[in-house]
Amino acid sequence: MRGPNGVEARAGWTPTALERRALQLHDHVRQLARVDAIWPWLAERHGDVTAVDAPHAVHPERFTFRELDQCIHQAASAFGQQGLKTGDVVALFSENSPRWLVADQGLMRVGAADAVRGASAPVEELRYILDDSAACALVVQNADLLQRLALPEERRKQLLFVLQLEGEPADGVLGWESFLANGAGTSAMASTGDALTVDASTADASTAGGDATATILYTSGTTGQPKGVPLTHANLLHQMRTLACVAYPSPGDPVLSVLPIWHAYERSASYYFLSCACTQTYTTIKQLKKDLPRVRPIAMATVPRLWES
Repeated sequence: MRGPNGVEARAGWTPTALERRALQLHDHVRQLARVDAIWPWLAERHGDVTAVDAPHAVHPERFTFRELDQCIHQAASAFGQQGLKTGDVVALFSENSPRWLVADQGLMRVGAADAVRGASAPVEELRYILDDSAACALVVQNADLLQRLALPEERRKQLLFVLQLEGEPADGVLGWESFLANGAGTSAMASTGDALTVDASTADASTAGGDATATILYTSGTTGQPKGVPLTHANLLHQMRTLACVAYPSPGDPVLSVLPIWHAYERSASYYFLSCACTQTYTTIKQLKKDLPRVRPIAMATVPRLWES
C-alpha cells in the first residue's frame, strides 16, 4: 500500500528466538485446516488430561480431552441426524460452559456455522440475530430464555429444531442428554463425565476447508442494529497459531475462563489454551476471587473492567 507521498508502506514482524521456539512447539495447529480438527489430535496425545471443568454450572461437569472429543463427535452426529448440512447457520444463545463448547464444535464438525450471543442479551436483539443470520435452527441455554424469546409459531416452524442445553426441555424442544444419546446411539451422558462410546466409523460430515465460515459474531448494536461479522476457520486458526508468542502453557496447566465466549477475545483465547492441552476451569465474576487461589491459573484472558469490579 502506498501513502500520500507515494512511498510504499509495509507491515512486518520478525519473531524473537523465544517466540520462534514457542511457535515451533505449537506447530500442530499450523497443520490444521479447521478449528474442529484439533480435538482428535488432543484426544490421541493428551487424552487423560482434564480439558474442561465447570464446578459452578447448573450441571457441574468435567471432561478429559478424550471424553470431550467423544462428546463433540456425538454432537456432530446428532446435528447431522437433525438435518443440518454444510453451510447452514444455527443461532447459539448461551453463556460459556462445556456444553456451549461441545455444541459449538459439533456444529463446526458437521460443517455448519453458529451465530452467537449471550443468554442475557435483550430479547429484541436475539430475535434480530436469529432472523438476520438466516438461522435454520436454534440452541438456547435454558427454557426461561426460550420463553422470553416468545417466537411466533410461524418462525418456530421454520426451524429444523430447538435444542436446550440446561434443565428440563420445554415442549417440542430437544433436551441435551437425549440429544447426545441419539447422536451416539448410546445411553445419555452421566453428569460425572464418564467416557461415551462413539462409532469410530462415523466420518465427519464437513468437507469444507479453512475458507468456510465458522461463526458469526455480532456487534453490540450501539450505533444501530447489531452487525454480523463472519469469521472463517482460517481467521480463528491464525489466533490459535500466533498466540503462542504471548503465552505458551504446558499440557495440564490450569487456566480460567471468565469473559463472555460470544466475544472474539475470549473465543480466541479459549480455543488457544485448549489447543495447548490446558485444563480450563469456567468461573464467573462472582466466583473469581475464590477460584483464583483454588485454581491458581498460569494465564487467563481478562479486561481492565473485570479487575476494577
